[in-house]
Amino acid sequence: MRKWQRYTQEFKDQAVERLRGCTNVEALARELNVSRGILYQWKDKRDGRPPASKRPGPVVDSPAIAALKKEVVSLKLALADRAIEADFFKGALQRVEDRHRNSGSTGGTASTTTSEK
Repeated sequence: MRKWQRYTQEFKDQAVERLRGCTNVEALARELNVSRGILYQWKDKRDGRPPASKRPGPVVDSPAIAALKKEVVSLKLALADRAIEADFFKGALQRVEDRHRNSGSTGGTASTTTSEK
């Protein structure tokens, strides 16, 4: 059974300083006879970060939130489809207008004979 041991603040500060420039944390932890987790806890405390147990973890979605997320994805897809359709029709209308302008017609009334009454 492991005996609980308190480390001095000076020891902790030196360990954190060595941790900052360390490339092999596991070897450092073995050398200092402490766990890697303890080294990171000391580092977090010195940096003013909350302990790992107090950090926000992954958010677990409720079924209602998951359904809403699914709906958002489907609505985004539908919106993208409509945007593609709008671009297509806009281009088609532009081509029709260009052809109309290039055909040489003035757009005036057709010359037909008038009917007599």
